[in-house]
Amino acid sequence: MTDGKSDVNQDKEIEKNSFPEVVKGFYEGSLLVSTPAILDPRFHKAVIYMISHNEKGAMGLIINKPMEELDFHEIVTGISLGDNQKKVNQTVLFGGPVEFERGFLLHSSEYCLAGTTIKLGGQYNLTNDTKALEDICTGKGPVSRMFTLGYAGWYGGQLEQEILEDSWLVAKADPSIIFGENFSEKYEISLGSLGVKNAYFVNESGRA
Repeated sequence: MTDGKSDVNQDKEIEKNSFPEVVKGFYEGSLLVSTPAILDPRFHKAVIYMISHNEKGAMGLIINKPMEELDFHEIVTGISLGDNQKKVNQTVLFGGPVEFERGFLLHSSEYCLAGTTIKLGGQYNLTNDTKALEDICTGKGPVSRMFTLGYAGWYGGQLEQEILEDSWLVAKADPSIIFGENFSEKYEISLGSLGVKNAYFVNESGRA
């Protein structure tokens, strides 16, 4: 990760066939699942949806670390909503340590703001605009969504090296995992999609 790479132990080889199919060797659109090789507590048992990944670097959003001390409606306090505001149950997630002051809305593709929304392909779009937050609060937002503060970032070649060093497993993205509210279960579910149980990591490293 770009703000300080954790030490890792090269204690096992990740089988190539455990990776989902990707384009040109990059993992954009996949899930990263952390292993016990990552010592940074911010990424302990993290599941990350990869927004972008190319030769220049990578960006992803952690999807399973709710910030229970933050209330979504306090974040949107400065937005003028008039009398149309509705109380919505929107969890604020820790998306990663980079640009923590910025909000990112990953959402279903039926919602799109012209000139602002980034189409990620398939079922997902990304929006970084207060208009999207206004639409959520007035009942006009995307059907499926997750809101984070900050993101996880890597410089060119760093993520590839971390995968070789067994810091991450790579799984196929699933909307039910990404947009689900079962945050405490997402790590286990993501491991299960690869046929891996968390107990395996405990036995391998003693740190899971």
